[in-house]
Amino acid sequence: MENLFYLEEHTSCYKYKSDYETGFKYMKLKAGTSIKTISTSYNHILFLREGLMTVSCNENISCHLQQEECILIPRSEAMRCEILQEASLMVMSFDVLHSICDKAMLHLYRSHVSKSKHSFTPVPVRYPMSAFLDLLATYLNCGIECEHLHEIKQKEFFLVLRRCYSKDEIQSLLYPILGISDFKNFILQNYRRVDNVSDLADMSGMGRTAFDCKFREVFDMSTRQWMLKRTAAHIRHKIMDPEVTIKDIMKEFKFNSATHFNRFCKQQFNCTPGELLKRSRIPK
Repeated sequence: MENLFYLEEHTSCYKYKSDYETGFKYMKLKAGTSIKTISTSYNHILFLREGLMTVSCNENISCHLQQEECILIPRSEAMRCEILQEASLMVMSFDVLHSICDKAMLHLYRSHVSKSKHSFTPVPVRYPMSAFLDLLATYLNCGIECEHLHEIKQKEFFLVLRRCYSKDEIQSLLYPILGISDFKNFILQNYRRVDNVSDLADMSGMGRTAFDCKFREVFDMSTRQWMLKRTAAHIRHKIMDPEVTIKDIMKEFKFNSATHFNRFCKQQFNCTPGELLKRSRIPK
């Protein structure tokens, strides 16, 4: 932070950004390391400026992210990145869009988005997006962490995206969040904050019957089935981490006994927790 004047005034301001839940973060990463702690409560766009890495989401969907490529990880998706070559990575984490123009863009593209299955593929980072990211990295390296800067830069990102990328490229990058209705967005944002379906229905402000009907209309299955499938996807992804134990999984996903977790694994994976652990750690 040596290039930042009046450091105390800057960092003592209540608008100083002391965390990275939303906004931008710039990271230098060594080969052989991994990223697995980015919050699932927000959308994230990963911009790989240098290096090579693999990015995987729930259900073991993965791809290679190469130098000057970017990809979006939607909220609620458990993510893991493996750094294959020393990397420079910018991460943009966001919840709501601040600009009316950005909201209008998403609304427009939602009406044209294809119903076919989206392929998990990166989009190139090219000029002037590269120049935008270069200057942003300079600001962050200097210690400029004002909340306003992050908001302004988010708006600037979407401005550059709209003006300098084709509609096909924008739809490819933003596809995972284009078709999300307000109800679906509410579910994705809150389902991991509750312990059961009733709590989720109460949080929505809807009656249980109306909530269940709306949920089945949007997700094409019952709320309980969907929540069990999501929990299973998160567990399957989490247990691939060689440092994670069965006890860690039980604690994070609130299984109150070994019997309860064993029954869950038998129903969802057709195996015991130990068998799941062993199967997940076998190199492909």
